[in-house]
Amino acid sequence: MSTQHSVDFGRLRLHGWAVLAGLLVVGGLLFPWANFVQLMLKHRVLTGIFFVLALMTLELSGYFLLRAVRERPVTQLEALVPLFYSAAGVLKLVFGVFFVMPINPLATVYLLGAAGLAVGTLFVWPQSPQIRALLNGRAFRYSALGAIALTLIAGAWLFSLGWAGRPISFNPPIAEFVVSSQTTKVGEPIDFDASSSQARQGKIVSYDWDFGDGIWHEAPAPHGAKVTHVYYESGQYEVMLRVTDDRGEVSTAYSLFITVQGESGLENVVQLPAQDIAGMAWDGSRLWFVDSKNRVLYSQAELSGQTWTQHTLSKEIQWPAGIEWDGQNFWLADGATMIIYKLSTENFEILSHWAYPGTIPADLAWDGKYLWAIDEIDSTLYAFDPSDGRTVREIKLDQEIFPRPVGVAWDGIALWVSDMHYGVRRIDPENGRILGTMAAPEGGSYPIALAWDSGSQGYGRLLVADRDTKKLYQLRVKAWGKEKPGKGAGVSP
Repeated sequence: MSTQHSVDFGRLRLHGWAVLAGLLVVGGLLFPWANFVQLMLKHRVLTGIFFVLALMTLELSGYFLLRAVRERPVTQLEALVPLFYSAAGVLKLVFGVFFVMPINPLATVYLLGAAGLAVGTLFVWPQSPQIRALLNGRAFRYSALGAIALTLIAGAWLFSLGWAGRPISFNPPIAEFVVSSQTTKVGEPIDFDASSSQARQGKIVSYDWDFGDGIWHEAPAPHGAKVTHVYYESGQYEVMLRVTDDRGEVSTAYSLFITVQGESGLENVVQLPAQDIAGMAWDGSRLWFVDSKNRVLYSQAELSGQTWTQHTLSKEIQWPAGIEWDGQNFWLADGATMIIYKLSTENFEILSHWAYPGTIPADLAWDGKYLWAIDEIDSTLYAFDPSDGRTVREIKLDQEIFPRPVGVAWDGIALWVSDMHYGVRRIDPENGRILGTMAAPEGGSYPIALAWDSGSQGYGRLLVADRDTKKLYQLRVKAWGKEKPGKGAGVSP
């Protein structure tokens, strides 16, 4: 005697839709919504397509639910199906309200439809005795408690990410930029232009760049719209931009990939003998740097890191904090007495001195006419007349970008300034505007001193001394501008 087993296709379809809804919920949590929104910024028709598909999913799920409830009793497993449908509808609804509505207000109709179907699914539950029994049972209560616990955990996680403190964004600005070339060479500047970014309401007040190599750059409008960056390592980097309007609304990130080709711009790494590196200078043939703790001046010609020559400084110099060569003599700043000394090249005797006007000098640079100093505390650049110490220029830097500037160098056209927190930036000596950015070598956290070695064909070597690693890094970089890099002839006061 054979027994025939009938197949309930309605039940199979119901389980299939339940699995599909569950996958939609999980996929909704893992889906890269930020990139999806950025795509819809360019193609708004996708907004309508997305919500039409959402409505179709909810309508089909509601159809199978009604069939299951009205035509036959449902099992406890099937009774949980509306939970998946409701969750999927709510996720789409939340995403639409907070992310799509500010971009495309025409999505309102679809949002109302999605909300109606999601809520309507919940009203199907009580129409079955089995579902009513399940709602009143102990298992459902445990499930409800579990859902509440998961909600609290998810809320704590979102709060830890900082989402809870962010205001809901309505009509956020749109970030967009173009690049001079998506393929560049190591050490060459590459230009980014975000002038096409726009604010839906008000105006854009700041641009927040992330160059993908550990350097971010946030600058106010209008200067932040056009930036230049230098990569000294080959590879592919994702550059991201966010803009903020005068209402405090922040755009979603807009990104492009940049390919950097060529051999590494990090030409050499030398171990330094000093315990507390304070300043560095290059005289065209030898490297000089000072140890502020031992008050010793070191020099080396080969830059091999093997043999260093020590030189004794005058007892009057208590805390050497920066050194520079002007082609004839050395200049040294004392961070204890707040005095800048002019030293002879033979025995480093003090030839003259004058008072430093800032708080603490960190490093010195020579532009061919004036002596520059960077103040570590005030985040200020000073240009001095070497004949009498008169301050001919004072440039206040943005302390959010330069909270602790500690190194400065002149490349023949502009100044390079390093910060112990935020890498290296190239500065316009006329007004202090940032001309370019670059990451510190090997993720160095304390690039204490800079120097420039003029090269050929527009390239030079930026020498970076890191106080944490006690190493000297030689970077091959192109100094861009109107003049050929060299010793320079100074800038006008």
